[in-house]
Amino acid sequence: MNLKRFIYLGALALSLSACESQLEIDPISDISNANYWQSSSDVEGYLTGTYSNFRSLIDRVTYGEDRGDALQPGSRGGVSRAHTQRLDNENGYDWKVIFTNLHHVNMIIKNTAAISFSDQNAKNRILAQAYTMRAHDYMLLLQMWGDAPIVLNPTETADKSTKPSRQPKEAVMAQVLSDLETALSLFPESSIPNKYRISRPSALMLKAEALAWNYTVLKSGDKQNLTDAIACLDEVEQCGVKLVDNYADIFDVSHRLNSEIIFAIYVRFGEYDSMYALNFTESAVQGQVGSAVNKDQIPYSNGNIAAPYYAPSAKIKAAFTSADKRKPVCFIEGINKDGKVLFTCQNKFRGTPYEKDRYYDNDIVVYRLADAHLLKAELLCYLGGGNVPTAVSLMNKTRNRAGIGDYSGPTDQTSVQRAILDERFLELCFELKRWPDLMRAHGAGTINVYNEVPNLNGKSTPLYFPITLNMRDYNENLTQTEGY
Repeated sequence: MNLKRFIYLGALALSLSACESQLEIDPISDISNANYWQSSSDVEGYLTGTYSNFRSLIDRVTYGEDRGDALQPGSRGGVSRAHTQRLDNENGYDWKVIFTNLHHVNMIIKNTAAISFSDQNAKNRILAQAYTMRAHDYMLLLQMWGDAPIVLNPTETADKSTKPSRQPKEAVMAQVLSDLETALSLFPESSIPNKYRISRPSALMLKAEALAWNYTVLKSGDKQNLTDAIACLDEVEQCGVKLVDNYADIFDVSHRLNSEIIFAIYVRFGEYDSMYALNFTESAVQGQVGSAVNKDQIPYSNGNIAAPYYAPSAKIKAAFTSADKRKPVCFIEGINKDGKVLFTCQNKFRGTPYEKDRYYDNDIVVYRLADAHLLKAELLCYLGGGNVPTAVSLMNKTRNRAGIGDYSGPTDQTSVQRAILDERFLELCFELKRWPDLMRAHGAGTINVYNEVPNLNGKSTPLYFPITLNMRDYNENLTQTEGY
């Protein structure tokens, strides 16, 4: 291991708990400042390590699917309290992993400015990625907790007195949009130099999501949010990506970084063996795979690599028509000799069978062109009037690839909004988009999420996570989420 790599890993490991004086983690000394931040290669190395930390933040069902309606208990069982909507101040989730990543991003933003680069574009590109990543982290806090502390500097001292309070959702949104504007001003190119790294099109996707959230969930009432978001997506559509012909190829390990991908998280066996879909993939350990006559078609693991806590829900299975080419790609049923369904598991992220077992080493798709088309359709529909037929045309792009033809339902604004939500349910299933989609649709009045999600039926569980007692033990300035 070379010295620079050793120093980076030491600094990153020490700083994993860098922000407890503010939030939940133990502070560190200024070792990273004194010994690390000396050259452009130090910055580049730290950014690479921060992407590894970012991957651990992205690679979880909790934020995108858990509270939605695409999953149900699998053959192993043991789903989360978020999935069952049984949340309270003793049983919830903390935001430690998010603020850990924020600490590292803040380290990059703070320390890069004073370092000389031979290529100014390289420096600007790193800073643009850091600002976009910080915006992403605050967007995630906004989506899951609503009000959140805003911390824009790394914690590098043992000052236990700094315990920030939660800021209103509108202030968090303002920070997200501010960071994105900074990032967009720094990216030196409009194209995608590396699909495993954040690019200008990635930042534009995030900005469109943020503006859509501001309009629907935060109820800004400002239709400029919609037109600005659509402009972002217009630019994304022109960045050189295109829809692939075969839906399954988007996710297949032999077609990584295909033409539809805008941004993906790198996953490889031996370095980061399996991604989140293992949580709703069948394992032979559960004892039913061997009885399936279609065993060879199922992406099961022999051991505990797959952990079927979840399974595709009855609702998502019923949502696909028999003609939809996406249906066999998204899930597969294990069938016994009598034709009985033994289990259902995802089939979208099949991974790779290695000598010892199958590992789910598919890249994690963060943004792709179909997502951009359907989000743009949603926003056009909110604008109403003559924009609704254009929204339908965009929705038809994914419908026609799926083999189900043009939309032929009611064309009033509310009906089309609902149809676009349903199309995103199918097209983007298991891609960590469902809960944010449901929240936007609820905010826009397209649905009542308490009626839409089976586990919310008849409940009054708040739509944001609580502040747990453990979080308040660390920081008594954290007020409780409304409703708990």
